[in-house]
Amino acid sequence: MNARNIISSLIILLFLLPGTATQAQRSQFYNLKVENGLIQSQAMCLTQDKSGNLWIGTLGGLSRFDGKNFTSYTIRNGMLNNEVNSLATDAQGNIWLGSPVGLSMFNGKTFTHYALPQENKMPMPRHSAQEIKIVNDTAWWCAGGAVYYTAGNKLKSFPAPFTGGYISAMLPVHDDLWLAGGGAIYHMHGNTWDTLQFNTTAGEKSPVVNKIFKDRSGHVWLPTNNGLYKIANGKIVACELKGQRQPVIFSITEDKTGTLWLGTNSGVIRLSGSTVEYYNKRNGLSDNFFYAALTDAEGNVWLASDGQGIFRFSGTQFTALDESMGLRSSQIMSIAADKKGTLYLGTYDAGLFAFENGVVSMLPLPLHPISTISSLCYTHDSKLWIGTRSGGLWRYDNTFRQYAMPEHHFPSNFVTSLYEDTAKRLWIGFVNGAMVYEHDSFKTVVSSGTPVVSFFTIGRDSVLIGAEKKLLLYSHGLVSDFKTMSAPDSSSVQCFILRGRELWLGTSDNGVICYNMETKKSYTINKSNGLQSDFIYNIVTDNDNNIWVGTGYGIDKITPVTGGQPVVTFYGKEQGITGMESNMNSAVKMRDGSLWFGTTNGALHYLPHSVSVSPQPVSIALQSVKIFGENIADTAYFDSTDNFYGVPYHLHLPYKKNNISFTFQSITLSGAQQLLYRYRMDGIDVPWSDWSPTNSVTYSALPPGNYIFHVQCLTTSGQATRELDYPFEINTPFQKTRWFRFAILGACILLGISFQYIMSSRKERRQQLLEKLREEEQAKIRQRTAEDFHDEVGNRLTRINVLTNILKSKIDPTPAVMTILNRIQENTGQLYTGTRDILWSLKPSNDNLYEILQHLQNFGIDLFQDTEVNFTFIGTDEKWHNYRLPLDVSRNLHMIFKEAMNNCLKYSGATTVTLEVHFIAKDALQLILKDNGKGFDMDSIKKGHGINNMNVRAERIHGKLYIDSKPGKGTIVNLSFKIPPNR
Repeated sequence: MNARNIISSLIILLFLLPGTATQAQRSQFYNLKVENGLIQSQAMCLTQDKSGNLWIGTLGGLSRFDGKNFTSYTIRNGMLNNEVNSLATDAQGNIWLGSPVGLSMFNGKTFTHYALPQENKMPMPRHSAQEIKIVNDTAWWCAGGAVYYTAGNKLKSFPAPFTGGYISAMLPVHDDLWLAGGGAIYHMHGNTWDTLQFNTTAGEKSPVVNKIFKDRSGHVWLPTNNGLYKIANGKIVACELKGQRQPVIFSITEDKTGTLWLGTNSGVIRLSGSTVEYYNKRNGLSDNFFYAALTDAEGNVWLASDGQGIFRFSGTQFTALDESMGLRSSQIMSIAADKKGTLYLGTYDAGLFAFENGVVSMLPLPLHPISTISSLCYTHDSKLWIGTRSGGLWRYDNTFRQYAMPEHHFPSNFVTSLYEDTAKRLWIGFVNGAMVYEHDSFKTVVSSGTPVVSFFTIGRDSVLIGAEKKLLLYSHGLVSDFKTMSAPDSSSVQCFILRGRELWLGTSDNGVICYNMETKKSYTINKSNGLQSDFIYNIVTDNDNNIWVGTGYGIDKITPVTGGQPVVTFYGKEQGITGMESNMNSAVKMRDGSLWFGTTNGALHYLPHSVSVSPQPVSIALQSVKIFGENIADTAYFDSTDNFYGVPYHLHLPYKKNNISFTFQSITLSGAQQLLYRYRMDGIDVPWSDWSPTNSVTYSALPPGNYIFHVQCLTTSGQATRELDYPFEINTPFQKTRWFRFAILGACILLGISFQYIMSSRKERRQQLLEKLREEEQAKIRQRTAEDFHDEVGNRLTRINVLTNILKSKIDPTPAVMTILNRIQENTGQLYTGTRDILWSLKPSNDNLYEILQHLQNFGIDLFQDTEVNFTFIGTDEKWHNYRLPLDVSRNLHMIFKEAMNNCLKYSGATTVTLEVHFIAKDALQLILKDNGKGFDMDSIKKGHGINNMNVRAERIHGKLYIDSKPGKGTIVNLSFKIPPNR
């Protein structure tokens, strides 16, 4: 048999001895394992981060526990190895973990790995003892018999103070360093090493130190493979643990009372001064190895077991009495107590039991087959009355006596409840009525066939009766309906008590109702405002006037608050409640003020003034922020995210993303279900919400603006603690910004201008259309006029000329007559020539600039033909076809230069005449007529009608006419004008 089995056997043997069974009730250790979400059951190490989360290293990965849920990590998330042998947390909240293959740091998002130095790259034994300590910014790691420390991003070896030794434990503290190895303890202070030796006999091996631990008083403890040692006065001293041989101790922690907890190879030892207590499987823990122990920030003691997950000890407020203590059934249906403190327990299927001085004994009720004991009542005359489901009523005073139908005229043998009132009468409720026992006789009180479930004295000779779906009042021998005109009248009442003038009623459908019998007002406490269940089985008060209710899910304490909402404290599995569902008629207050509750999994004993840990949240974590129920994936909406929960920071959402949900949780390891929350939002005019256990909220249709979401937490002490603030922004849509308003104003102005422009353009287009129509009509008129004029005037002038020639041949050609006839022909010819120019200009086809200039060229050629003048035209270009001139422009242009060329022929005496045409700008035309004649003095010459007419015509076409001439220098006529735009 190996050492571990020997030690385990000795422990069991010692517990079997009569003098060692000091605990008759099971201690309440809260166990979390794989079924609860732990990644693997073999827990090797523990640490708590600065937010309050508990981290558990196992042989199958790393788990984080936030008080409610587990989050796990493995090599899939970036770990070096799934086996985690050591853990620690630094001041920044980073998690350090040691594995068989190296050291890693986890910041919540990524793992940073530290490689072993080349000289130490030896394989470590699997499941090897390791330890990590963080001092300032340095991580110290004891693993594989060596010590390492971080320097920058590297891992360096620390030289052992002895040669050839194996370092089994370390403790760096500020400037001190403690090392265990080579059968001794080495202490470095500054640069000086001190050595402490174990006091062993010759040939005896020194113990192997598994941990070096320094308590709050500064004492150094050494858990070893051979018990516990302590350093005192510079020496190593063995600590005797009474009751068993020295165990193998793997771990140690100190709780807030200064008590030491030692994790051994078979359970846990609690050492408080000279008192030694052992915890193992028999009293609620486990016989497994416990490799790690930790006291968290709230005072809970956590123990890591090899195979059964982790255990938490929060005090001894609740202990359990179940089958392991001697009960034959854990289904406790009814409870009563006598004046001496003996507890009587009625079970579902195993009969009646008594619990006295830590011993459970059976009271053999002579009923076969065994019936469920539905109710118990210990009366003033030291008699125990027992109600059963099928065997009627029994009385016990060292002997049993049965009362049943039909002998005693009971409505049935199914007893539902028993109660002794202040007048010392026994009330019996049946499944189909009620009776009262007084003066050794039974009298029917309720015979309607209605089930009666409870009784309670509410006044002198007044007893309140709880019947199915109604309340009855017995007073002075009469039974009547009890109406409150409030919530109790519509609820199914199962139990009640009186606290002053407040009647507290437990229902099966609406939680607890408090009815004030003076004010006739009531209020309800149910799942919506603190209870975990609306089904109330039993109700009792403690010595501090708190209301305790056993429910369908755990036990609740209700503390009334003057002028405020009562504070509800929930007790469930985390507080040691093994039987979460209570039963009717199974709550009683003992003479010492303690309370007993019957459940479906044993009887629970509440010790009101025992030391226990209450929830004190370390922080409130915002666990998620969602839009329309979805995680926020668009990185454009935030700057960064929380490492552990991925909550976005500096959130700025578009105005349409205005349905936002928050999930939050106070990080407490003492019972997150006991906490209440309230919240509000800065940015909207809404007050704080009511306190409730709800830890999520959704805000819909938030308008644009800046917001701060606030959350507060209320603990069981009734004080608000911790607050979470989360600022975010919903962006104002562009259409609601100041710039958009300016843009709208500008757009309206621009729209007005555009409208005016459009109207003006339409008007102009209409005018252009009218002008075009007018021009087309004018062109038609011009064409017809030219045709008519040509036909009428041209033919007539030709006829005059012909008739003049005929007349010359018919008359006597005297000089006077010939002179007249020649003048007639000359004037007729001139008139015909002028008429031909008019007819040419009237034709619309001749409005083309090319035709106009060509006509001027032809006129000049015809004019100077048969003279001594050499006429030249410069500027012929096909591009003139692209321009058209209005009739008045082309007519005046033609007349100006016709006049100028005629004057040149008549008066200049020139031999050379040149007409040049070219553009001087994009739409400005220039015509220059030059001659080399005798010229004239511009100042002395008297302007005649010709020059005046030329200036007038230039003004008509908005042109500029310049005439430059000097005697003997010739003459220049310069005309420039803008070509009107073509339509």
